[in-house]
Amino acid sequence: MKKFFVIALVLYLPFVAISQVPLGGWREHFSFRPSKKVTASQEKVFTSSDNGVFWYDIADGTIGKLTTVTGLSDIGVSAIGYSPFINLLAVGYENGNIDLVYNDRVVNLPYIFQKPMQGSKQINDFYFIDENRIFISTGFGIVVINVAKNEIADTYYIGDGGSGEWVWQTQVYNNRVYAATDNGIYSADINNPLLILYSNWIVDNDIPSVSNRYNSMAVFDGRLIVNQSTGEEVADIVRVFDGEQWTTLDLSYLTVAALNSNNNRFGVCSRQGVSIYSNLSSYPELITSYPSHGSFKPNDIHIFNSGDLALADGDYGLMLRQGQAWKAVAPNAPNNNNSYFVLPTSDELLVAAGARTDTWGNRYYTFGLHTFTSNSWSTKFNYNYMDAVRIIESPFAPNEYYVATWGDGIVAYRDGIEIEHYNPDNSSLQSVIPGRYCRIGGLTFDKNRNLWATNSGVPNMLSVRSPEGSWKGFPYQTLIGSERISDILISPSGILWVVAPSGGGLLVVDPGDNPTEQESHTVRSFKPYDASGVSLPNDINSLAFDRDGYLWVGTTEGVLVSYNPSRVFETSAFYMQKVKIPDVVDGLAVFLLENETVTSIAIDGANRKWFGTQRSGVFLQTADGSTQIKHFTKSNSPLPSNNIQSIGIHPKTGEVFIATDRGLISYRGDATEPTSKFGKVYAFPNPIRPDYDGIITITGLVDKTVVKITDVSGNLVYETESLGGQVTWDGRNRYGDRVATGVYLYFCADKQGEESAVGKILFIR
Repeated sequence: MKKFFVIALVLYLPFVAISQVPLGGWREHFSFRPSKKVTASQEKVFTSSDNGVFWYDIADGTIGKLTTVTGLSDIGVSAIGYSPFINLLAVGYENGNIDLVYNDRVVNLPYIFQKPMQGSKQINDFYFIDENRIFISTGFGIVVINVAKNEIADTYYIGDGGSGEWVWQTQVYNNRVYAATDNGIYSADINNPLLILYSNWIVDNDIPSVSNRYNSMAVFDGRLIVNQSTGEEVADIVRVFDGEQWTTLDLSYLTVAALNSNNNRFGVCSRQGVSIYSNLSSYPELITSYPSHGSFKPNDIHIFNSGDLALADGDYGLMLRQGQAWKAVAPNAPNNNNSYFVLPTSDELLVAAGARTDTWGNRYYTFGLHTFTSNSWSTKFNYNYMDAVRIIESPFAPNEYYVATWGDGIVAYRDGIEIEHYNPDNSSLQSVIPGRYCRIGGLTFDKNRNLWATNSGVPNMLSVRSPEGSWKGFPYQTLIGSERISDILISPSGILWVVAPSGGGLLVVDPGDNPTEQESHTVRSFKPYDASGVSLPNDINSLAFDRDGYLWVGTTEGVLVSYNPSRVFETSAFYMQKVKIPDVVDGLAVFLLENETVTSIAIDGANRKWFGTQRSGVFLQTADGSTQIKHFTKSNSPLPSNNIQSIGIHPKTGEVFIATDRGLISYRGDATEPTSKFGKVYAFPNPIRPDYDGIITITGLVDKTVVKITDVSGNLVYETESLGGQVTWDGRNRYGDRVATGVYLYFCADKQGEESAVGKILFIR
C-alpha cells in the first residue's frame, strides 16, 4: 500500500529550534557530510547521505532536509534523481524502498522492498524516460515506474535465461536503452513493446572486455560513454561509442564513481579527481583539490548548463563551484553518524563518536566528540586517539569533561580544550598489550572528588585518581573471574557498581574512608540471583538507579531490579528479581523485555524507565516497569535503526536523545526533571493560534504538582498532576471538547502547599 506524507511546510523550514519541538515530536541529528549522490533542478541542488537528502536553494542560499522526520520512509539512501519533466525528486534505498517527493507530499512505493526475493533489492539509479515513466536500475534488473499511477508498470530481468542482473545505470541512446551491469553492456529497442522478454535484450559483444563490470554511463556530443570498473588499484577505462565502434578516452582514472553530462560538457568523477571536458578530443580541466579544504573525496557529480559544478563529497557534503568560487554546503549537524554514548547536561549535549566491537575489540574510529550547544552542532576530532566510548561531566568544575577511550586511556577537557591525557605512562591505567590497548569502559566521580575508572582486560581493572592527582590501581580481575569490564555507576550512598559483561556479573566496591587503599575497600563480586537463590540472567549491559534508589539492570534476557541495593554486602538480605507484567500468556507469567537484549536504561523526571534494546528499538515503561507506555521502532517512528546504543534525557526539556548504530535522533518527552522549588513557571506555546491542535505544556514545576485550569469565571476546565517538572494539556475541557476563544488561567500548587504559581493561556479560535 502506498503511503502519502504531506510535507508542504516541512520542506521550507530549514531548522527547528528546541523550543519549537512539540511534545511527542521528533527531530533528527543526522550527519549529511559524508555525501554520496547529487542531482539538481533549476532552483535547487539535492545531495544525499545515508540517512536522507538535503537541498540547497541556489538563489537564496537556504538549506532544507528530507529525512524520516520530515516524510521520507526509510534510511540507507542509495540513489536520487530529479525529473527534467515534472517537479519530482525520486529517492531510492538499499533495501529496495522508493519515495517520490513532490512539492506537497511524499509518495512511498514499497513494492520492491516488500517483495519476497533472494539477492539484493538495492536501488542504484533513476532514468526519467518521460514525464510518466522512470527506469530504475536495481540489484536484480530494471523496474519501470508509472508516475501517473504511482505504481510499478514492468520489471525487466535481462540476464541469461531471464535471470536477475545487477544494473548500475541506464541511458537511452539512438533509440535504444542501454544498461550498465556487472556483466557487460546490455541494450534493447526502446520502442519494443516486449522489453519484459529477456530475449529482446542483447549483450554488446563489440565492446572490449565484454563481460566486465560497467558502473556508470552518460550521453555527450552524440556518443554513449561508459565506465569499465576494473577494481580498486587498477585504472578504470572510460569507453566511447559513436554508434558504430568503441574507442577509449586517452586518460585513465582510478575508481570512477560517476559520469555526468549536459549539452556542452562531460564530467568524470573519480578517486583521483574530477575531469571536465568541453569536447572529447581536447584535454580536460582537471580538479584534484578544493582551494580552502584539506581533503578531496568526490563521490558524485552534476554539471549545470552554466558550467557550474556540484559534487557530493565524502567529507564536506555538497561542494558547489559557481564560476571559480567553491563553497561547502551542509546542514548543521554532527560530522558523522557515529553516536555510541550520549550525555545531556543542563547546557549542552555531548556525544561519544567511537565504538567497540561485539567481541570487545577496537573499532579504530578517530576520537570524536559531537557537541550540541544553543541548537548548533560542532565536532572535535583528535587524530592522536581513537574510539571515545563514554563521557562524564565533572560535578566539581564547570565545563570539565572526562572521556573514556577504548584504546587510549582517558582524555580530559575544560572549556573545550584538552587539559590531560591519562595513560599507562602517567597513571595506574594499564594496556592489554603494548600499544594502544588501554581500554577504559566507564568513569565516575564520588562525592570526595575521586575519579574512578574501569580498565578492561588487565589485572588492575579498577583505578582511582585522588583529588591531589595521585593514581592507584586495584587487582580485582581474579575476583571477577572475567577479563572484560565495562561501565561503572555510583549509588546515592557512594557504592561503586561495575559491569562485567559476557556473563561476568557485577563487581561492587564500597571504597570506605580511604579510597586509595585497598584495605579500606569492601568488595563483592556476584552474578544475579533471586530471593530463593535461583540464578538470573548474568550477561549485563547497563545499570541505572531510579529516583527511589532502586537499581535497574539491563541484560541480554530482559530487565532485573533490586529494591534494596544498599544491602548488597548482606548476602542473605540482597537479591534481584524480574519485573512481572500483568498479562499472562498460555498461563505463564510474562517478564519485562525477557526476550530482548537491553543495551541502555534512562530514568526520566517522572521516574519512568526508558529501555534501549539491540533489536527492538525503545520502550517507555511506567515507574514500576509493569506497564508499557510507548514502544518506538524503525517501522512506527523516525528511528533510523532498532539497535539502540545509548539513551540520555535532557533534564530541563525532557528531550530524549537516542543514539543508534545508524545515527542520533531525539524525541520530546513529557517529563522533565523536577526541582525542589518552582522555577520559572510558564506555558508553551502561548498564545494558542487557530492552526495549532497539539499539546500545551506548563513547565518549571516540582514533582506531583497539582495544576488546575479554569476560565476567567472560575469554572474548572481541566485538572492534572505533573510528571516530574511539567504537565501537558490537549486544550480540551473535561468533556473532550476543544475550548473556545478566550483567556484561561492555570493554578499550580505542590502537595505541601508551600509552592504555588498562576499564569494565563490565550486561545484564539
